[in-house]
Amino acid sequence: MKNLKNKRTSILVVILLGLLIVAYKIMFVSSDENLPLEENITAGDRVESVLREVESINFDTSVMEDPKFQSLESIEVPLISLPIGKKNPFSAI
Repeated sequence: MKNLKNKRTSILVVILLGLLIVAYKIMFVSSDENLPLEENITAGDRVESVLREVESINFDTSVMEDPKFQSLESIEVPLISLPIGKKNPFSAI
């Protein structure tokens, strides 16, 4: 029984040490700074190309002057205004 507890404790200590090493490398070891700069440049190029595509869009507004479009009517129905709840929710019933 005591031997089993010692094995569990030693396994737990090894796992915790491994996690501490990984956490140290992630938090305190500096990474190569050139890679994110290159990624930012390529992302910037993609943004510029999409912006150029959006700016080149021309909307045809002649449809608005078509008699068929002018004859369209709205079919929306206004909602009925009903009272909701009590005026004073803390008053006695």
